[in-house]
Amino acid sequence: MSLPDGLITGRSVRLPTDWKRQPKPAGKAKGIPAGSGYEEGFLRLWTSLFPDLPVPVRNYRFHPKRKWTLDCAWPNLLVAVEIDGGGPGGGRHRQRAGFRSDEEKHRSLLAADWRVLRFMGDEMRERPVQVVEEVAVIVRRAIEEENASINAANDFLDGTFDRRQDNA
Repeated sequence: MSLPDGLITGRSVRLPTDWKRQPKPAGKAKGIPAGSGYEEGFLRLWTSLFPDLPVPVRNYRFHPKRKWTLDCAWPNLLVAVEIDGGGPGGGRHRQRAGFRSDEEKHRSLLAADWRVLRFMGDEMRERPVQVVEEVAVIVRRAIEEENASINAANDFLDGTFDRRQDNA
């Protein structure tokens, strides 16, 4: 896979200087996080490294009643990425109320069969390519599982599904 010129220098990844800071989008409802520059960096690397894979939805609101959002999500695959900033003092995610809310959100996702990959902001600073590669493994696996499920359903509908295959 080829990367844009200048993206990787030596062992580190060089991202644009503004990738860590991002203005709040206009019209965002109060209480819904606008997202972080880490998410933007993730998306830039994702589209550079894996143009063959679907691009995630950013700040995806998955819950019908709560204002919870996912930093990056592939809703049709039930795969999500959460990047916790954890700035000085630990940030919102490390304070008791924020941590508790994150855990409640995570349990809700697990109950709905989502696969959630959680990363700390320093992982995006220190090893961004590896983070994106880890996510790509899970997204590819979810796509393979979805395709296998679709093929099995089609075989069943076509009458070509043989139960004896399962018992062999």
